[in-house]
Amino acid sequence: MNGFFYKGGQFLPHTQAAPGKWKLKGKWINSARELVAPGEFAFQPTPFSRSLFVLAGVGSSTVLNDGRLTLNLGPRGQGVRACDGTPITLAMEIRPGVKGVLGKEALTLGEIIDAWNSGQRWFDVQPDAETITSSGCW
Repeated sequence: MNGFFYKGGQFLPHTQAAPGKWKLKGKWINSARELVAPGEFAFQPTPFSRSLFVLAGVGSSTVLNDGRLTLNLGPRGQGVRACDGTPITLAMEIRPGVKGVLGKEALTLGEIIDAWNSGQRWFDVQPDAETITSSGCW
């Protein structure tokens, strides 16, 4: 149906989309590259994976000290503030999303920093919307 070759016994697509693409609220998404560590890019394991390094806001809300993420204390050691003036703390909630659709669960900045420091690089977003895959079957 979509013009791609499929081996015998594989499920056939039910859309015209290329294999591995997903549709979320009318927008097609697929895997892309994201920054996962300083100078290190990697492809997302799934189109719904987000880099913890990017979510942590390295440079603005967090900094890298001796290979570990920590909260940015700012030039005077009094911390940094969000664009609305509120202080950025480890308890600040971040709700990651994909293509403008927010996920169902929120994480705190402290949880993101701890996960990255323990070796995790990706967070899988569970979008709060129906997703349609192009690799479905009849």
